Amino acid sequence: MDSDAIIFHRRMMTGGVDCDGARGNQSAALDHIHGYYKKALRRLPPELIPSLLEAGFCFGFLDPVSNIIANTVSHDLDKGRENKKRSRAGNEKKGESRRTAISKIITGPSKTIRLIPRASDSSNTLLRNSSIAARSLRGLVTFLTSYFRYLTTWDALHYLSLSNADLLVAVHLIQEVRGMHTTFNIQDHTARIAMGCAAISALHPAPAVAALVSRSFLLASRVDEASNLLETPSRISNSTIERLSELLTSTRDLTNQGSPMQQGITRLQHRKMKATARLQQRKMETFGLQISLEMVLLDKIHLLYLEAISCIPKDELCSRLHRGLLKAGYCYGPSDPVTNIILNTIWYNTMFPSEKHFEVAMICTKSLARIEFLSLCGLVAYICVRFPAFSVYEAMRRLLICNARLDSVIEMAKKEGHDEGIPFSESVGYEAASRAAHHPSPAALVEFATTVMPEVGRTLGAVRQVLSSSDVHTISETLLQNSPPCKSLKVRKLSSRATKIISANRDEFKACQGTIVKMVEAALHRYAKQSGQKYELLFICDVNSTISKYGECYCLHNYSYPFSHMNIWAKLRGSQNDDADQVPTLFFIQCSNSDKDAQDMEFLCCPISDLSKHAGRCYHCEYDGIKIIHPSSKPYLGRCTEFEDMARGESEVDVQELVQLGQTNTLFDGTLEYEDSIYFDPVWDADFSRFIDKTARDHARQEKLGKVVSKRKLRKEQHPDPGSVGYSWIEKLVYKESLAWSAELV
Repeated sequence: MDSDAIIFHRRMMTGGVDCDGARGNQSAALDHIHGYYKKALRRLPPELIPSLLEAGFCFGFLDPVSNIIANTVSHDLDKGRENKKRSRAGNEKKGESRRTAISKIITGPSKTIRLIPRASDSSNTLLRNSSIAARSLRGLVTFLTSYFRYLTTWDALHYLSLSNADLLVAVHLIQEVRGMHTTFNIQDHTARIAMGCAAISALHPAPAVAALVSRSFLLASRVDEASNLLETPSRISNSTIERLSELLTSTRDLTNQGSPMQQGITRLQHRKMKATARLQQRKMETFGLQISLEMVLLDKIHLLYLEAISCIPKDELCSRLHRGLLKAGYCYGPSDPVTNIILNTIWYNTMFPSEKHFEVAMICTKSLARIEFLSLCGLVAYICVRFPAFSVYEAMRRLLICNARLDSVIEMAKKEGHDEGIPFSESVGYEAASRAAHHPSPAALVEFATTVMPEVGRTLGAVRQVLSSSDVHTISETLLQNSPPCKSLKVRKLSSRATKIISANRDEFKACQGTIVKMVEAALHRYAKQSGQKYELLFICDVNSTISKYGECYCLHNYSYPFSHMNIWAKLRGSQNDDADQVPTLFFIQCSNSDKDAQDMEFLCCPISDLSKHAGRCYHCEYDGIKIIHPSSKPYLGRCTEFEDMARGESEVDVQELVQLGQTNTLFDGTLEYEDSIYFDPVWDADFSRFIDKTARDHARQEKLGKVVSKRKLRKEQHPDPGSVGYSWIEKLVYKESLAWSAELV
């Protein structure tokens, strides 16, 4: 296998869009939608056809035809015509009315409609002149892209084409491809937000958007009765419409009487689309779905790192092991990923000891994101070497299903008949993984992973809960018995300017950390007053301090960020149990960045009870590529208003750009000047030593050029030259240098 196949992460960070495929999927989805409207028109009385053409959307939690009928009746109720006596026109007039409606639905600019709402163009004007079918398609796409992270419009079209434009079938296919074990739940607040976004983007009359959302969930809670009521192929009776109206206006609490998702799965099986979906897997790879799958897998890997952090004792993590975690705490190895992270962390800290330790209370968010991405690179490289026929997509797909366990992926592949008897050595696999992951010492890692690590991992995995400091020391001593610490590298002495840069970055980190710790402790104190439970901070995992107010999305010229989102691990105070027996609790915190607003109304501090459940989405954190776990049922900044603004086309960023920006801020493997300065060790970090020296020289050059420009401007001000026009060569040179420097920083 060549080096390009092994060191593949550059290829993983790029993706394209198959425009012809996107147009084909859009056309196929519209054809299915047109068929649903033909069936619905045969069932509805002609008096309801105007309501169908206005707001009879095919999205909802029933089958598409039933959704059209239910949304039509719902809109008719909003128009105040539920008590109107329905006339019985002649058959000829009925047929003419239906033919006219079908013509309006099928003809028009449906094929060229813009599916990404933007206020800066005429897409909404075009959509208003389009048919209800085109607006329904835009609503379907918006629901999927609002419900699922990292799903682009083109990906949504692909799934809608596979699902025959059936919303819940598309949801199930996406969950299946992404290896999601949770099923769609009508109690999910993210689904409610997504349905509102769908209605907004489809240009549903604004005052009735909330009614459409609530009624969709009312019917979902009584899906069996609603489906039985509307499943007749003949024209529905007035009594049926009256009963449907009663269901739509019910004031009872939502009680799940039936499973909408189960009915969607049944429709999928009935249409025999599973085989079709399997046949499309290879096409999915070229359609850009590999990138979204990669981001979903990174979410899963992030959860594994959070769990590993919770298992390491606070004193060890804060004083020593934070360095080993970020330098070489990879999740690949012979054991489960969490055990691998812990062992790789302790091993690196033991074999490559730092000259001096420094205390931290938080981990750099970008550094954690980088080790997670590099772990993914290592996992996929190992699998692709083990099974050369696998593509990157196929490797990631199996990693998702197997929760990033290499042994489980190998077992699955063998059951599928992929073990072709090709000679394979574990050392070759780990070498490929370590090089793809930019491991600081690949050779040492290969020896460790193939000798001592399996045995220690089996012992740790069998008893692992929360480790104690004595457990960590025992593991470290076991490792030293098998191999002495590695010899330190000869790292050249840093220049004075480089030393100042590192010192300044560390001072900035300490100041920032001190501020964030105070914010967290204040939040836990406030939570204790509200709940009566006192928690002690263990470790701060992720921080996003660029959270705007409600409805204020990202703007290029807006640098006002009054709030922060954080994830922290904490434990109950006053427990009678030993530290090793306490299971920490993950908290989500939303708080003000200003001490003056300590009692702000947007404050939120709540525990995350189940990390495996579908967490809430956040516009701001996804934009920044920060994988903070948000609560599934609590309101917070970035959860609703910003997605609704995107659905209206009023946001500075559309859904495509949100996904792309999140990827840019997540998928990186290079040096981080600020973060790596904090953990710089002159004994081992030769690469960073060279990097920071070069950075210092570049800074000096920029300062020198800046002084030349300043002197030139001052001279012009003091001795103006009326005959001079334009810029001198030195000013042009400085301008070009500044552009190059800015590009390098970006």
